[in-house]
Amino acid sequence: MNQRNTVLLFLFAAFLAFFLQYARLDGFLYLDAVKNTSLWGTMAKKAPWAEADSVSRDRYVIIYDPMDVMSMYARHNAETMLLEQKKSYESHPFYEASLKIPADTRGVLLATGRLGAIAGMRDVIDYVAHGGTAVLLQHPEPSEAISADVLAAFGLTSIGGKIETPGIHFLTNFVLGVQGKTFEKGTIYATAARELVLASDAEVEAESVTGVPLVWRHAYGDGNIYAYNGTERDDKTNEGLLAAMIAHCGADSLYPVVGVKLFFLDDFPAPTPEGDFSKIYEETGLSTADFYHKAWWPWMLAAAKRYDLKYTGVMIETYGAQVHGPFQELPGRAARDNVIIYGRELLQAGGELGLHGYNHQSLASAGYGEDVHGYVPWESEQDMIEATQELYRYAKSLYPGYEFRVYMPPSNVLSPEGKDAVKQAVPTLKIIASLYDGPPSEKAYYQNYKRNDDGSYELPRISAGFLPDSITRWSVDSLINHRGVFAHFVHPDEMFYKESKDKSWADMREGLTNFLDETEAQYPWLTPVTASESTRYFDDYFDVDFRVVRRAESLEIHAWNYRGEARFLLRSDKVLDRTVGCTADVVGDSVYFVRMTGDSARLYWRDSE
Repeated sequence: MNQRNTVLLFLFAAFLAFFLQYARLDGFLYLDAVKNTSLWGTMAKKAPWAEADSVSRDRYVIIYDPMDVMSMYARHNAETMLLEQKKSYESHPFYEASLKIPADTRGVLLATGRLGAIAGMRDVIDYVAHGGTAVLLQHPEPSEAISADVLAAFGLTSIGGKIETPGIHFLTNFVLGVQGKTFEKGTIYATAARELVLASDAEVEAESVTGVPLVWRHAYGDGNIYAYNGTERDDKTNEGLLAAMIAHCGADSLYPVVGVKLFFLDDFPAPTPEGDFSKIYEETGLSTADFYHKAWWPWMLAAAKRYDLKYTGVMIETYGAQVHGPFQELPGRAARDNVIIYGRELLQAGGELGLHGYNHQSLASAGYGEDVHGYVPWESEQDMIEATQELYRYAKSLYPGYEFRVYMPPSNVLSPEGKDAVKQAVPTLKIIASLYDGPPSEKAYYQNYKRNDDGSYELPRISAGFLPDSITRWSVDSLINHRGVFAHFVHPDEMFYKESKDKSWADMREGLTNFLDETEAQYPWLTPVTASESTRYFDDYFDVDFRVVRRAESLEIHAWNYRGEARFLLRSDKVLDRTVGCTADVVGDSVYFVRMTGDSARLYWRDSE
């Protein structure tokens, strides 16, 4: 061998050694580092409309019983929703005799069913007769005598005793997207109602599964009365019904929505459980690792394309039960390589990576339901900080240059000390995604959609699982009507749960397919986003202010204080002819999804003369 060949062989060997060492040290991660850009850049908010003071906000009157807990709760919920929708209200106790309801009031919301005790009821009836809308938010209460003319105005022939009504069935599109749906099996939807007989000209919008009217409309004079034959619920699942009640007040009713759909992958990417899970092996012939790699994940990627989803996956470093430092990375390459491979494919599919935990031990001390979940309680906040710092170090070593903005608490449990620990350990944290609602006994971290004073966000998830039950589906429909948000999550290991012992992988695929088919068919106007991407839309939703000018031939919208796109749901019986400065898509019977990016927009009605 000549000297030249010897030198070339030596250089090749040196290069190969360098290549292998560089790969072993994850050097190639830095050559193609995935970076996520800033959320807003320098985009400025739109300046207020100069004539805003000359046009009143949509205004409502609320009548309540200050001595009744459920009435006060109904009042609070109505006031909160109206403020969210940038509308104004006046609240009056039921014994106030003279209400003097202005003619331009959009609606009167009755947060008490004591129709015979409302001192200003004659004012309410006169207001409706002249074209107004009244909404009864509680079942009628006959403890005080109700005059015949009030009964007639509400479309009532008689009111009987209290009954418990199971489930709810929607006959119309009163709530967007639910016409023909029944929420019964597997649901906790039930309410205390009244046995009653409606007038023949009352239109039933929804009823119990036993046929008791729950929501109806009755025309009176030039106006309408809508009534709910139930009680205020102590969960959040009726918010969509309340939003619909308010949306039916007056003609051409408009309110802001976010208009997004989010999909979270809990516990993914994470170390894959080793070995063969008998249930999986019997159905698919695959080990657990191969099931993830060859069945579950390819199907999830295909579903993302089919249903236009962007996944937000949250990482776990280990599945150990360690709650005392020092916290270290698992030895070997298998777990690390799994997280790299799955995480890269998730990002390439347009998704986002967030953080879940160093392990799956919820960041909470004793007393937060660790006995239910089989977790080990943490003894100090410092241990929580150090464990999360190790998770952050690990994640940054795999994805250099990537900003991890999302944290999802394991099993949705997060103590105040745990929340503080995550904030200290993850300097780029912007979003905590836990749960929107649930029973207090679960000790979960429940959230409302909110932007905190420090610029971080509370972005809860609404629904979960491959096989959503009836109450879950109602929760989805309810929040979309309320805020225009879909937020679902699944776990890769749901097949292994004892709750899934009678369900096959084929059952789970079919269940999620049916759920996503239904959601896509009913709400195709929702924009697919990752958690971080959604904050742009939430910012505009939180910040937008607007006024509406209603004319016979058009609806004029002036909006400001937002940066990207102002989005609204509009309920109108009118047929749209054309738009200027916005788009307006039909998304349901008499419902439009309106999007605008400028200062003003106008919708022109057909045959308005």
